[in-house]
Amino acid sequence: MFHSPVIECQGVCKAFADGDSVIKAIDQVDLEVFGGDFICLYGASGSGKTTLLNLIGGLDRPSSGEVFLDKHPLSHYSDDELTDLRLHKIGFIFQSYNLVPVFSALENVAFILQMQGFSNRDALAKSEYILQQVGLSKLMHRHPAELSGGQQQRVAIARAIVAQPKIVLADEPTANLDSKNSEQLLQLMKQLNQELGTTFIISSHDPQVIQAAERKIELADGKIIHDSLA
Repeated sequence: MFHSPVIECQGVCKAFADGDSVIKAIDQVDLEVFGGDFICLYGASGSGKTTLLNLIGGLDRPSSGEVFLDKHPLSHYSDDELTDLRLHKIGFIFQSYNLVPVFSALENVAFILQMQGFSNRDALAKSEYILQQVGLSKLMHRHPAELSGGQQQRVAIARAIVAQPKIVLADEPTANLDSKNSEQLLQLMKQLNQELGTTFIISSHDPQVIQAAERKIELADGKIIHDSLA
């Protein structure tokens, strides 16, 4: 682990209106994430794990407080600038996959690289390699509707890591995988973490993921109640 925080949350709150009441999905969270961290956010459903990931990745903006990426406050970025930031620095693995239905698995993964300016040939070659790494070499020309939930999840994972982003945010990445594929995914993420220094923040209920994490952060009612680094 390195010493300078790549992500900082300072007094971050996210509130939602629910009828006449206000629900604090995230409540006064202070957090430092360091380059090379391998973190698991865990806690009961509704504890705020997904909301915190979305705030860190700039997909959502806090009601109060500030999120910093490399010392730069995300509130100073326009929506277009945040999109560009996510394209080049942050890989996302969503619970809902977010795959493009008219693209094959290979095209879904290559699309990120093409948007970054890679040639079509290089984008496809890199994407083929990463799909082999997640065990989908024989299925890369199938469309999402022709793949199982677990296979779609592995395409989403390949897409998130193909460009070797500085940070990967993963929301329940093993939720639709069997234990063998979960273990394979964890090994791949660990390899990226150790060899490239990729920072991982993973939300999960999976004991396998929680155990594999070097740093474990427990949330309850939108607050951090335990941080193994503290």
